[in-house]
Parts: sequence; C-alpha cells; structure tokens
Amino acid sequence: MKNKVSLLFLLPLFLISSIIDGQDTIKFETITSIKDIPHKTFRQKWMWPHRTIAYVFMKDRASFYDTNYYSSYKKKLVITIPASTRFISFELKDWSSANFLKFAPNYQYDVGISVNSKFASFLVNTGVSLYQNNKEERGKTDYKDYQFNLYGKKSTIDLNLQVYKGFYIKNSNDYEGYDSINIKPFSIRSDVTVFSLGYNHYHIFNCKKFSYRTSFAFTEHQKKSAGSFLVGGYFSLFSVSADSSLISQPFKNYFDTLSYIKKGNVFNYGINVGYIYTLVIKKKVYATLSLVQGIGIDQTSITRENGTQYTSEYRLSSKQNLRIALGYDSGKLFFGTMGMFDFYYFDNKERATFNYSYGKFRVFLGYRFSLEKQQRKLFQKLNLIDYRS
Repeated sequence: MKNKVSLLFLLPLFLISSIIDGQDTIKFETITSIKDIPHKTFRQKWMWPHRTIAYVFMKDRASFYDTNYYSSYKKKLVITIPASTRFISFELKDWSSANFLKFAPNYQYDVGISVNSKFASFLVNTGVSLYQNNKEERGKTDYKDYQFNLYGKKSTIDLNLQVYKGFYIKNSNDYEGYDSINIKPFSIRSDVTVFSLGYNHYHIFNCKKFSYRTSFAFTEHQKKSAGSFLVGGYFSLFSVSADSSLISQPFKNYFDTLSYIKKGNVFNYGINVGYIYTLVIKKKVYATLSLVQGIGIDQTSITRENGTQYTSEYRLSSKQNLRIALGYDSGKLFFGTMGMFDFYYFDNKERATFNYSYGKFRVFLGYRFSLEKQQRKLFQKLNLIDYRS
C-alpha cells in the first residue's frame, strides 16, 4: 500500500518534470547511495525526492531468509481466480439441560479475482455465485464479510469484520417436538443478526526457513519442508440479536427459561500458542497444517425475552485456530485449496452460553506474470532511472 501511494504521488510530478530538458547522462547503475543522486540545479532538486523513492524501490536487497528453503515472487504480479465461501455460525447452549441449538447461515460459493504484487494485495468479488443452498429449506442470508490476512516477515495478523442476517437451526430435527409438526428440515430464523470483530497475531520463530506466504499469499515458494512455533495474542467481540427469543417454539420445552435469550454479547482476549508445518514433495507439491491453541478470559452479557439482564464475571475460555492448505506450484502456474477456521468455546456451568466459529474456504487457480522489464521501461520514461541530469 505504501508503494502504491508513493506512485500516485509521484506520477503527476514526473510528467511535469519530463518536459524540462536535461544535459549530462547519469546512469542509475553508477549510483550506490542516495547521496550520489544529483541535486545541484533547480531541475535536479525538483527531481531528487522522486528519484530517491525510485532508487529505494528498485534497489536490490539482501535476502533475510535462507534461500535454500524458500524463494520470493515479490517482483512478479500474481493473479489468482478463487472460488470461495466465508461463514460465521454459533451455538446457544443451555448448561442446565445440556441441550443446544446450532445456528448456521446459508452458505454460498462466489468467484473472485485476487491480485498480489509488490505494490498491493486485494480481492475483487465478481458477483458471480457458483452455488447456494436451497433457500426454501435454509432461508436467505444477507452478509458483509471482511477477513484480512497480513503476512509479514516475522509475524502474521488476521482481522475479521462480519455482519450476517438470516440463519437456520441446523439441528432442528434433533428435537422430536419440531420433527413431528414440521415438513421443512430446518427452522428458519430470518430475524437473527450477528456482528463479529476479531484480531489474531502470530509471531513466526523460524521465519528464515519457513514461509507463511507460500500456502496463503502465493508470493513465495517453499522449496524444502519446514515448520515454526507460533506465539501471539487475540481478542474478539461477538454479538447476536433477534426480534424474539433465540429459543423459539417448539424448542422452548427442552430448555430452561434462563436460556430464552433475545440479545447477547461475548468479549474475550488471550494468548495464542501453536505450530505450523509445510510438507514439500519434489519442490512443487505442498501440504500445510497449522494448529494454534488460544487461552484467555471472556465476559458474556445477555438480555432475555422477558427483559431481564445478566453479565457474567470474567472467566477462563479457549479458542482454536486451524489452517490447512494443499497445492501444486510450478513457479508460474499454481493451484490448490486452502482453509482458515477459528473456533471459540466458553464454559458456564450455571447459565446459558454461546460458542461460535468463523472462517473461509477457497479453491483457486493462479498465474504469476513477470513485469520487471515493463516496470523498468516505465521508470525510464518517467526519467527516474537511467536519467539525464
């Protein structure tokens, strides 16, 4: 993003400066530091900050990682066409009766276009839907789901912001009271709305030999099998609301009245500890598995159907993060599948509680394009390298 902003700032200035005539030719290759960039004349001073940015941008840097274990594609434009689904689901559990209801959205698979380059990374949704479950059986789900994954050299950050409206009760038929009076396989709750905000951080201890980007960003290539311990932290906020009790008829007979919840909020935070490993077969086939255990504390606030409210004390809670990936990478062409899932568990032996999970699953096909020659020609035309004074 930083490089992208820099280019937007520089372009108009480059176009103006390119009409000014120069004299002596100074090759970019002869410059070994920023001090070598000429800045005596008015034109040179005008161009100096822009050429400095170009110099920093084009300068070769020593690899911080072990090139025997993985290589980088950061100088290539990576185009990926993914078919993916995203979700958030939750469970309302009554500890006094041990009964629970599973609320799930109506999943669908969408086609997008993912772009990864040295400048920026982003995913564009084409609006093309490949598959959606039967709306008559599972209802309609409206959602906004933003899941960002930032892969740095030594750490990764996951961010999620999700708003879903419209769920169905996945285990409706587990209760005889529903099964005996309903023809549809699931109870539909179009009035249920969920909001989720979350943050996860992982420090990669073996960053010199292990690449996170191989399996999940496609801008690096793991050449030898390697893994790493992960340590970090997390926090999340989960909120659910409905027009009436989440425990509706005919399920009420199976639950304690304290579980007749209309609104609920769960806030929790803690530490993450885990391990990730990528198995490489013949330098082209890879399989990645990551398991991370989170341990923290949470607080739950609920509003019942009758208007009474309850806020729990802070208590111990846990979460698990699972990442899987399987793919083939020949250097230019690559394809495979990947998934990221977070599961949150909360223990309350006296009251009702929520467990929830979110994640995404993707099948993809991608190709890497080399743009170094075109990039260099563009910088030459803009008088940033191989320039005249």
